[in-house]
Amino acid sequence: MTDISNGTKIIRRSEPTLVSTFELLVKPITPVTAPGTEAVARTVIQGYFLTIANTSSFDVKLTLRFTATTPELNVTDTVTISDVKGTNDFSDLTPVPGDPSRFTFTVGIGANDTALITLLPDVTNIEIIKAAKLEIRGYVEIFINSPSAATPVNLLLTPEHRGTFLPQNLDAPNLDFDQLAYSLPTSTGGSLFKLSGPVFKDSKELKIEVKEFEKVQKDKDFEKVQAEKLPETDQLANPTPVEAANDLQRLIGLMAQRLDQIEQRTANGHNGQSFIQAKERPSVGQQVVNQPRN
Repeated sequence: MTDISNGTKIIRRSEPTLVSTFELLVKPITPVTAPGTEAVARTVIQGYFLTIANTSSFDVKLTLRFTATTPELNVTDTVTISDVKGTNDFSDLTPVPGDPSRFTFTVGIGANDTALITLLPDVTNIEIIKAAKLEIRGYVEIFINSPSAATPVNLLLTPEHRGTFLPQNLDAPNLDFDQLAYSLPTSTGGSLFKLSGPVFKDSKELKIEVKEFEKVQKDKDFEKVQAEKLPETDQLANPTPVEAANDLQRLIGLMAQRLDQIEQRTANGHNGQSFIQAKERPSVGQQVVNQPRN
């Protein structure tokens, strides 16, 4: 989100939502590979058309963001037209500071009203038509920046490409112009877009959010450290199988030796020998021998 200071308030814009791709053309529709096939490769002038319907009961202010990197977008080669009140208003895109590949266009649409935004090659520049090499591709995003849009807004977005095929000879007495138009898939797969407006927060609320974020981050870091220590603890509590096998083998050896000693003593007893050694017997005096029995 983008934070904008407004006195004691902080305006947090919603993240832009992807709409569709776009492609501007002043170029032969197909490359010519063999002599005599020039008639097939007619030059097409193609633009991007976006119809926006504001289905909410309040006015909204929207910003479209166009991104084009390869080929890049040059403002001098394009023109933007908006039709909100039934008239065509010509203007240019606004470059995003510090980002040469991005440009924005802002439009206001009334409650339950529609608008048509068009991005076209600037064919008033005859050199663009003569060169027939203009090709600009990219994608379009949209977001709400009007403070009145406190609740989510339902918009119907319909992107299209429309174009005109130029005749081979513009000086011919009977010019043959053909049209093309086709809809573009949207990022949602449909026309309905639900957008949230900017959120107003006090600076105190923002500080609380920052503190909560820092606490959560510290907890995550602590859990990560504990998780890194667990393998060492497990290794101490559960020795490796090789060490366990060695300890068990020594224990079995001691037990076998002990059993051998017991068996030897038992065997000596069966041969008539006393199991208790003489030195282990208690000394018995005459007093005990002569003691009367009960």
